[in-house]
Amino acid sequence: MTDCRRNTSLRSRWTGSSAIVALLSTVLLTATTPVFAEWNRSSGRAVAGLDVARLLPPAGATIEPYHNNGYRLEFENGEVRIEVDASAVGSTTRWKAPTDWPDDSLGRLARSITAGATSEYQASSRILGWVSSHVSYELDRSLSQEPFDILERRTAYCTGFARLAVGLLRAAGLEAREVAGYVLGPESAGAPRGFHRWIETRFSDVGWVFSDPLSSHHYVPATYLRLGSETVVPDAGLDGLLIERRDQVIAVDIALLAPPGVRVRRNEDRQLAAALRVEVPGAGGGLAVLEGNSERLTHTLVGGTTTFLGLEPGDYLLELRVAGLPAVLREFELPDRGRTLLRFDLAELVATRLPEIRSPASSPTLRSPDSVSSDSLGARAASPEPKLHPTEPRDR
Repeated sequence: MTDCRRNTSLRSRWTGSSAIVALLSTVLLTATTPVFAEWNRSSGRAVAGLDVARLLPPAGATIEPYHNNGYRLEFENGEVRIEVDASAVGSTTRWKAPTDWPDDSLGRLARSITAGATSEYQASSRILGWVSSHVSYELDRSLSQEPFDILERRTAYCTGFARLAVGLLRAAGLEAREVAGYVLGPESAGAPRGFHRWIETRFSDVGWVFSDPLSSHHYVPATYLRLGSETVVPDAGLDGLLIERRDQVIAVDIALLAPPGVRVRRNEDRQLAAALRVEVPGAGGGLAVLEGNSERLTHTLVGGTTTFLGLEPGDYLLELRVAGLPAVLREFELPDRGRTLLRFDLAELVATRLPEIRSPASSPTLRSPDSVSSDSLGARAASPEPKLHPTEPRDR
């Protein structure tokens, strides 16, 4: 089976002890602004939401219906439907350190990484974070992908990442196994299309959960097709086709145990820091500049949206720059470490073209943060559900 290739340009190396980072997370309630700013730059992204895809599997692959915590695969009439739920895992099982740690490099490392962990979720998160932080991607099939060799070399491709993560998880007393699969469509969360390998970890109370040590912890995107067998029967036909997808998984918070570029499904719906999501439906591109608490952050609007994470409560000024329109300024307050949504109406921005600062009471182009639930960015009952959009085939 051909294994994955990986785009490393989106990832920066993250160093430091997972145990120390976990301990520092308890300081968040009293953290100063510079500390939040640093963690925002050096942490992964916690996500939430639904991801649904319809696809045709690659010819010759064995496909079977399957589901676990957060992932459901249905197969009927040659077509696959995958639904991924990235809401909180919800595991409450306490982790019990093994009394007989393996007396080898895997056992010693697993014991060091998980020192002080209190739950199965936390222990597995530390191991996944260590693997994605300390091993570099290298697609060299002449090199062994066995865990002990990877620990010495610190390089691997997806097979090696999966085997090392499974080895460390098992050494820590957690059930884990490798998963053979196929990724369809354009590059998703760091994994390009083609045959791929990730892992599955079992939590005692909520069951099995997928993770890709390379890019997504405690979930995988809906473009990840689990294969029923590692053997692919040679056959002329499609190389796999993503028919349509509705991806509503969004970043909602920082994830301290993961490095930059990694997306993490949280265990509970608890915010570590404030988050601000800016939406300008129909705008496409543009810039959003946020100032406050001695910080100035500039984000590019992608599809008319962006999210600022790792923010402290306080007063802020948002400057929105959309091509062909004067800058729009908005002063507002983030009252707590919750999630706030600011939505601009592009049609009214075009009609008014007013460049001055606009107060919350007089602005017809913006919904006040108070009008949106701070704990539910992704669940607005009044908003129509987006339709699935056809996706064009793409060559490897």
